[in-house]
Amino acid sequence: MRNITGLKAGKYHYLPLEHALEFLGEVENMEDVITETLSGQSWAAKANVVFYWTIVPYRAEWRYGIYAHRVALIDVGHVGQNLYLAATGIGVGGCAIAAFQDEICNKIFELDGEEEFVVYTMPVGTIRESDKKEEQAFYQFVEDEGL
Repeated sequence: MRNITGLKAGKYHYLPLEHALEFLGEVENMEDVITETLSGQSWAAKANVVFYWTIVPYRAEWRYGIYAHRVALIDVGHVGQNLYLAATGIGVGGCAIAAFQDEICNKIFELDGEEEFVVYTMPVGTIRESDKKEEQAFYQFVEDEGL
C-alpha cells in the first residue's frame, strides 16, 4: 500500500472480525516488488494499493470437503467484484489479476504456501490522464480496425 492518506506505506493484513488493518511492515523498493510479484506487469506498480487475497483452505474444507476450493474461489470472486464496485464508486480504477508469482508472494507475506496462499490480486488507484490517453488511443485502434 502506498499513497493512501493516513496510512504508512507498506504491507497490511485485514482483520475481518475487527474490521481493521494490521501493519505487517515496510517493503523496500515497493514498485519493483509489486512488478515482480505480478509477473512483470509494471503498470500495476503505479497503483495506490495492490490487494493480494489469500485463502486458508481448511476454513472451507471442514464444511465443504472436496468442494471447498469451489466455495473459496466463489467468495474471492465476490470480494473482487465488490472491490470493483467500490473503486468505481469513488472514481478510481482497478484490474483483477490472476498472473502472479506464488513463491514470491508467499515470501513477502510470510505464508507457507500450503496452509495459506495467495489466489488473486488487484491493483487499485487513481487513473492518470496520460494513462487515459493511452487507453483512448488503444480503443480508437480497436474501433478503426473494426474489432
